[in-house]
This record gives sequence, structure tokens and C-alpha cells, in this order.
Amino acid sequence: MAKEKTIWKTKEVDGQIYMICQNSNPSLSKYPEWGPDSGVCDKWSQVVKETAAVICSDCTQRSLKI
Repeated sequence: MAKEKTIWKTKEVDGQIYMICQNSNPSLSKYPEWGPDSGVCDKWSQVVKETAAVICSDCTQRSLKI
């Protein structure tokens, strides 16, 4: 059985596409250990149309401290 694909929230602002960080939903994220202490990240990152998922810069920086 194929794994179900997660669709992350996106929005368009002034012609630019933004996607919510994977750690907005830690139970579906590949890297929940990089999320904020509060457990849920609310950061949006600018992406291209073909992007499937993103880890924001804040969560990426936390990955360097582990």
C-alpha cells in the first residue's frame, strides 16, 4: 500500500507562493524534533510552485543545535 501524501498549506501573496513549515503539524512532520518548544511552528517560507514540503529557517537552525 502506498503512503498517503501530505499536502501542506500554501498561500499566494503578491504573486509569491508561501508554504507553512512541516512542524506546523509535528505528527506529520519528518523532523518534529526540530520544532519550537511550544510544539507547533507557525512560520511560512517562500517556495516555488513545485515544492512539496518545507522546513522553515527557524526549525532548520534548531537542527544545527542537536
